[in-house]
Amino acid sequence: MPTISGITAHDRRNAHLTRHSLATIVKKSETMQQFINHPQRYLDQVAAIINKEMARLIVDGIEYERILVGPDAEWEMHRLEESEKLVDYLTSLKVDHPDKTPYPHIEYDSQVELEFARKMDSREDIVVFVKLPKWFKVDTPVGTYNPDWAIVKNDEVGEKKLYLVRETKGTKDMNKVRPDERDKIRCGVKHFKALGVDYAYAVSGDEV
Repeated sequence: MPTISGITAHDRRNAHLTRHSLATIVKKSETMQQFINHPQRYLDQVAAIINKEMARLIVDGIEYERILVGPDAEWEMHRLEESEKLVDYLTSLKVDHPDKTPYPHIEYDSQVELEFARKMDSREDIVVFVKLPKWFKVDTPVGTYNPDWAIVKNDEVGEKKLYLVRETKGTKDMNKVRPDERDKIRCGVKHFKALGVDYAYAVSGDEV
């Protein structure tokens, strides 16, 4: 019959825990019978759960720091225009105002994104908007995060340009978003705060 002493080094490495710590978790969870019935499957599942929760704890305490490469360091917009690519016309919107975006077609992954793009294209206060390409990534403890939109808009008073990043979701209830996506969005909040960029998630273009 398998025992707790059967926990292998591989199991411990997967969960980044000592044998004693992992054994304590198994005992206190009062799920010993499940371990006895299917030891390896049980340990694989426990390791996955522990790793996910440890990543979440890291997300809770993560901080981003703005580092300038040089005194004049800045993001160059032309990088968004560097590469030509094939357009899937079935999942892209032909914009009415091509001066607002680097691409004449905006690709979208959902109906929410399609309606958001249409709204950005039609609003007079939106100066520039772009669906951020896949290579635009933010490093997080739960994997890289690719935000949806970068936007430049004029405010209502002095037409001052505001630089925004927006994530589009089909719900305002973040409890309905997948946990890994929710954690990445939380990291996005901290990342763009460090850069001084207004960041939020939105259900529609009216919320920008």
